[in-house]
Amino acid sequence: MPGSIPLPSDTTDPIVLADWLELLALNADDGNSSHGDLERGLNRLGADDIDSICKDSMMELNRRVIATAENYPFSFSGTLLAVKGDWRGFTPYVFCLLLSYCDNKKKKTSGLRHEVMFEQLSCIAARNYIGGEAVRFGAPRKELPAGFRDALHVLCEKVQEWSCSHRGKTLRKKDDGLDLVAWKPFPDRRIGKVILFGHCASGGDWDEKINELQPNDFCSKWLGGDRSPIVKTFFIPHRLSQEVWDDRAISAKLFFDRCRIAYWAKNDEFCEVTKQNSIKWCECVLDRITS
Repeated sequence: MPGSIPLPSDTTDPIVLADWLELLALNADDGNSSHGDLERGLNRLGADDIDSICKDSMMELNRRVIATAENYPFSFSGTLLAVKGDWRGFTPYVFCLLLSYCDNKKKKTSGLRHEVMFEQLSCIAARNYIGGEAVRFGAPRKELPAGFRDALHVLCEKVQEWSCSHRGKTLRKKDDGLDLVAWKPFPDRRIGKVILFGHCASGGDWDEKINELQPNDFCSKWLGGDRSPIVKTFFIPHRLSQEVWDDRAISAKLFFDRCRIAYWAKNDEFCEVTKQNSIKWCECVLDRITS
């Protein structure tokens, strides 16, 4: 029943309240939640300006419908939010929703590394967005060699853009802030192509990490300098207000939030690359927030 998930402590933020309504719908026997659920919950808490809060929350849900298109797990009438069948067909969005809504304790699941899965998801979104190829560079690595220098060599071979710099020591570097690389190749395999350097931040401290990756610095240190246009890309599982988005996008450059990621990431690809662990993680976390 909807009441099994308490209202969040912040009852003024329409983004958090929209998340709550989505989780209510996922948990409800009838698979839906509504403006009325939110209004009744706010009334019980004696909140102020309830009409305005409800209106803003409904507007946020509508923005998600537009931004995520057919990959949004819900249908929305303007007041009623309903799950579109089995949520497991929309794992990218549900995975990001849970990453954003839950605290670190609820997110930690033995044997299931949500940070790595978020990087895998972001990699899929980047590849589909650019219409090319992508590889996850973040540590711990499986797609590339574990060692930083060895991983750089393989990356150079794949992208056909740089030669690994031999100057200086790697100083036990893990990934130096680079979580993924996506590129759109040409058949001639010559240098000169569009390249994305991506950094992923799945936690609530994403704002502190937005400047950790500087593509020009990374290329200068490890790849002998940049030869093609490299676009800094930043991935988060959260939703942001327009004001925050406009301000942080200056630092993020190419900014992917929950809706942009879900729009470009195919459910089957995500489930396959995580070996269904993304679904297992979602199931476990959903159980925790409703218990």
